[in-house]
Amino acid sequence: MDFNKEQQQAIEWFEGPLLVLGTPGSGKTTVILHRVKQLVRDHGVIPRQILVITFTKAAASSMQRRYEAMEGVSGGVRFSTFHAFFYWIIRTAYKLPADAVLREEERIGMIRSILTDISPEYGNNEEVLQSVLRQMDLLTNDMIRPEDYYSTDLPADEFRLLLRRFRERKKRENRLDFNDMMEMCYELLKERKDILERIREMYPFVLVDEYQDTNRIQYEILKLLVHPRDNIFAVGDDDQSIYGFRGARPEIMLSFGKEFPQGKRITLSVNYRCPAFITDTGARLIRHNRHRYEKSLRSDKTGKPGDRVQIRLPGNEREEHMTILNEIRKAVKRGVPYEEIAILFRTNRDPRGIGFLLRDNQIPYEMKDRLPNIFTHFAVSPVMDYLHFAMGERDRARFLRIMNKPVRYIRRDLLTEDPVDLLRLTAKAKGQAYLEKNLQTLREHLRRIRNLPPAAAISYIRKTVRYEHWLQEEAENRSLDMDELTDMLDELQSMAEPYQTMTDFFLYEEAYQELLREENHKRENRESAIKGVQLMTLHSAKGLEFREVHILNCVEDSIPHKKAKTEAAMEEERRMFYVGITRASEKLTLYAPKMIGRKAVRPSAFLKEL
Repeated sequence: MDFNKEQQQAIEWFEGPLLVLGTPGSGKTTVILHRVKQLVRDHGVIPRQILVITFTKAAASSMQRRYEAMEGVSGGVRFSTFHAFFYWIIRTAYKLPADAVLREEERIGMIRSILTDISPEYGNNEEVLQSVLRQMDLLTNDMIRPEDYYSTDLPADEFRLLLRRFRERKKRENRLDFNDMMEMCYELLKERKDILERIREMYPFVLVDEYQDTNRIQYEILKLLVHPRDNIFAVGDDDQSIYGFRGARPEIMLSFGKEFPQGKRITLSVNYRCPAFITDTGARLIRHNRHRYEKSLRSDKTGKPGDRVQIRLPGNEREEHMTILNEIRKAVKRGVPYEEIAILFRTNRDPRGIGFLLRDNQIPYEMKDRLPNIFTHFAVSPVMDYLHFAMGERDRARFLRIMNKPVRYIRRDLLTEDPVDLLRLTAKAKGQAYLEKNLQTLREHLRRIRNLPPAAAISYIRKTVRYEHWLQEEAENRSLDMDELTDMLDELQSMAEPYQTMTDFFLYEEAYQELLREENHKRENRESAIKGVQLMTLHSAKGLEFREVHILNCVEDSIPHKKAKTEAAMEEERRMFYVGITRASEKLTLYAPKMIGRKAVRPSAFLKEL
């Protein structure tokens, strides 16, 4: 196999610390595998003394298969994820039973149960649940003490209560989660020098893939393992560090020379995936980041004369989606398989419309990320309850969820019937002037809602019923981001705009729920899934490549995301866009609609940097 000069230098590296900067499509994995081969064949290193660490089980298994096929041997070199290796250390040291570590679904179930005990609205909100799980991971990954952290979703006291109850439950059941595992591993290696020294002797050569994704606790453990020999071969791309929400810290990679002053750095600058027009576009974008290794980016593929990145400015999302649909049809006629076409987006809220359109037009597709259910969001579900109740669905549970949003001082003990009869309820309030008046006003609101189109009815609930005023107070009490809650309501109202009757909007709600069930079923049965157009977030697209790539909603507040307020956050957004751009091996189209839902939006500032 032929290698370029930079690849050959990295492969031939023997001892001491080396940082290999692998740009998109530069053959990072190939370099790792051939460096392992070189250690064994040319330097006489015993295979079992080599540890290769990466971030996902799939990546570790793939590398192992490729290496064993290349060398015609099995076993020997250890290919592992950080989690699996750390688990092996503590399981060996503490003689843990096989089922000591919680499966992820068990952990989620526990957290959901505790959240529900704290507040039913939390436990029923999938977005809050997923956000809380990420924050719990972040505490461990960044080595932050709970008392020094403030949740973005829960009041500080409730978040700490959640952590305490989760810790107590794990202790009662003698279980651990992955975060416990990392913390225990770090403490063990710090305190037990004999165990640490034994592992150092077992694995004098350590190779780390995707080094830019390393978080602080992984880094601290890694330093313990490789010192004092410092035979670390770290491969990654600081320009592709996009997992800050998980604790990945690009500064760890950027400080390699400081941590290992005797180390060297090699840049794999040739992109074998993307044609020159895409590589050059990515290079122009990413050089606007200040905190990065400066590197030359060049392509091995010239592409066709006149090729360039396409930027489309559709009037709205519907036009954007129709354009993509037509482009997919053209690509398939040219012989491009569906699975070689990707639609990428910043958040998993973006693809709702395109998913429906592809399904309705019999275009096979696969959704890699779980779609959030907007109708179960705690800010949205009461609005839907108002609509359903106004249209005659009078069950007690639904009324309980809206009767005091805003506060009307309606007591639960008054609700002795199911379904709820508002006339009887008002009669029970006789003699309690304030309550009687509140119930009469509610009845009038429901009458008006019943006679409005869906979008107008939602606006009426938000403003005239003063639901949004109640939500504002709730957000302040819970330390929640009101702007985000308002965005959810705006999105719901936008979804309702095309419908003139409540019946049609409720049918859409039902169809959307069915779409979610279909997607969940596909994810659970991936082996039987039909190959189709790939829909995924920019985060999920990392490491993949497609012949044709479409990136949705390249507009301000989406790409870059509106939450990116600091320079560091903005640089990560730019890296994310760079990752999306460099997934394309033939054609790249970027879309900046003029309207998102009901809002006029501006093209992303990143487009000007291309």
